Amino acid sequence: MKVLVAAAILMLSMLAPSARADQVSAIAAVRAQPKVINAQADNSGTIYAFVKADKAAWDQYAAYLCQVIKPHQARIFHIRIVDVTKANFSQNPNNWPRLGESACGR
Repeated sequence: MKVLVAAAILMLSMLAPSARADQVSAIAAVRAQPKVINAQADNSGTIYAFVKADKAAWDQYAAYLCQVIKPHQARIFHIRIVDVTKANFSQNPNNWPRLGESACGR
């Protein structure tokens, strides 16, 4: 029994770095997109894409970013577009005003 538990723990520890690597590559892909100044992810599977606010269709842009991250198979469930000048990094990211957002279906 102890051998099975140890094997299961070993398997899970081997999977965790892969999931993290997928998230890192997904964030890098978002950062490489036009209009995106920077991006970060939280532990709940949300990527915050920081942009300079203008009159863009931000919900559609967030949906586009969902397609950008899809090949990376990261555990990302939402994209939120945030005005880079209004992101207060001392606050909870859920409190940042959003320009747009999209749910990335899984």
